[in-house]
Amino acid sequence: MDAGSELPRVETPPRPPLWRGDGTIGRALRFTLAVMGPIGIGLVVGPAPWMTYGIVTTILAFLLDMGGRFAPRLGWMLGAAFVICAGAAFGTLVHDHPVSTFLAFSLAGIAYALVEALNPGIAGAVRLFCLALAIGAHFVQITPLNAAAAFAAALYGYLISVLWDLLIGGERPSSAPYLAEIVKRLRMTERERWRFAAAVAIVLPLSSVASVALGLHKPYWTLIAVVVVLRQDALSSQRIMLEVMIGSVLGVAIAIAIALLVPDRGWLIGAMLLAALLRWPAQDYNGVFGNAALAAFIALLLQVVDRSFGLAAHDTEERVLDFALGCSFAMLGLLLDWTFARIAGHAPGR
Repeated sequence: MDAGSELPRVETPPRPPLWRGDGTIGRALRFTLAVMGPIGIGLVVGPAPWMTYGIVTTILAFLLDMGGRFAPRLGWMLGAAFVICAGAAFGTLVHDHPVSTFLAFSLAGIAYALVEALNPGIAGAVRLFCLALAIGAHFVQITPLNAAAAFAAALYGYLISVLWDLLIGGERPSSAPYLAEIVKRLRMTERERWRFAAAVAIVLPLSSVASVALGLHKPYWTLIAVVVVLRQDALSSQRIMLEVMIGSVLGVAIAIAIALLVPDRGWLIGAMLLAALLRWPAQDYNGVFGNAALAAFIALLLQVVDRSFGLAAHDTEERVLDFALGCSFAMLGLLLDWTFARIAGHAPGR
């Protein structure tokens, strides 16, 4: 064969990395490994208040895992511990002071309303700040041990994040927001956001007062339900409410059925792991199934931590009540937002 008849050489393209952005499989594995860290230690040494801080911090650290270079990523994920500790410290400060607690939740509601649609990570941080505030005010006050658990959990989550990137052969692309872009979006929607903030500042403390007045075992669940489902966009908020409520009922029913059929602790832990693994794939498929997986995970955790099925089942069922109450206050928030818009003469088309 002469030279002119040779086929042109085609370069073999490099093998694409396993990681293509923050894919579902990667998120599912990292979330499960991260959240099971403090849970696993708690199951070995026994449940303690620090476990709550560790679990909440690992969840927020996961949400604030922006990828990119390892050093800035550490800053974002350690920020999760700062947010949780700050919220809990604020809550501890106003603990047993009803007026101060009401004002604290109002301020937290304003902060949430201002950043709700700016960036998923930042919105998640403010949501969990509200949760930490409620935990400190109503459930477990912050202590040096609890704060240490929060920072240890953030570092553990960072270690999982870095090891995963090393395993798949490269840093994930950064999804960190730009401050200038956030400021620009805040200015463009300033009027609507402050109106929404006024509504949230009213309903968030009212939801806390109602949950305490009703004697709910974990009143902070009602508050987190409000900030999970309440959005400035009414249609989006209503869709999320349906997903959360249907998913919570479904997940709780599955967890109770599993606890009745296979009450062995080992099987319950296995089911809890499966629920954690399914959380993000199910969410990507449908919001109802994602919320069902999360509700089942939390309910199964209650079953594992509290070996008395009666009390655990009560807490599990109460979670549905908490979220129903939270959704009711979220609807009140949407109504107030619409009312304020009508008063101002620029009601949104809803």
